[in-house]
Amino acid sequence: MVLALLLLLSLAACGGASSDAGSTGDAAALAENGVATDAATSESTADFSAVRENAKLILSADLTLETQDYDATCASLEQMTAEAGGYIQSSGNSGETGSRMANYTLRVPQEQFEKFFAQIGETCHVVSANRWSEDVTEQYTDIETRLATLQTKHERLLALLDQAAKMEDIISLENALADCEYEIDSLTGEKRHYDDLVGFSTFTVTLREVQTLTAVSEGTGFGAQLAQAAQNGFSGLTAAVRGIILLVVMLWPVLVLLGIAGGVYWRVRLYRKKKAQQSEQNKKE
Repeated sequence: MVLALLLLLSLAACGGASSDAGSTGDAAALAENGVATDAATSESTADFSAVRENAKLILSADLTLETQDYDATCASLEQMTAEAGGYIQSSGNSGETGSRMANYTLRVPQEQFEKFFAQIGETCHVVSANRWSEDVTEQYTDIETRLATLQTKHERLLALLDQAAKMEDIISLENALADCEYEIDSLTGEKRHYDDLVGFSTFTVTLREVQTLTAVSEGTGFGAQLAQAAQNGFSGLTAAVRGIILLVVMLWPVLVLLGIAGGVYWRVRLYRKKKAQQSEQNKKE
């Protein structure tokens, strides 16, 4: 019995050691798998970032602005564009003093897009702002591939032209070279156009001169919407009263004529009424 007990104890100890070894092996395997997974994840993230960096994106923004100091705001927009390293592609002004409007198409280097967008929001009263991007990586890569193919074809045609002896072959090769050069010029121009769109972001800005700035909601809650509605209502009432006063001032000659005509009509009516009363009295007498 003692020997049997010792044998059982020794077998249990061996089994525990095997189990510990197996657990240690499993833990090591899991650790290795975890390290491999983390490495794969890091590599994937790095690849994704590289793809984003190499992407050809056209950045654009559309903003509606209001100002009570029209000339100063226009000058500020033009100065900000120059300081960002951009330029004014087009601009236009319309309206009379007090209700003028300016339209700008501004081109700003892509690396200055975020800074310029935030700077406009800090400097001007923004009523609405939209921004978007267009990925043209596929089109740009296709142009580069086609250009490389055409360049190779052009070099081969030149080599064949140097070796050609017959006039028919020379004419045929020259025609092929002309077609190839035309395609190269066309694709080069298209590639240059994409480079310009990608390199310089486009800001379409509409600036309005107003007497009262439009209230812009600072949140999406009911309270913010209620405050905005109250401010807009007061602004609308002020604008309506101002419009009525301006209309009266503008139409004063018509109002004067209407007043004179009304006075004459009233005097004639009183005269006729008085004359009718006298006639009735005469008949009674």
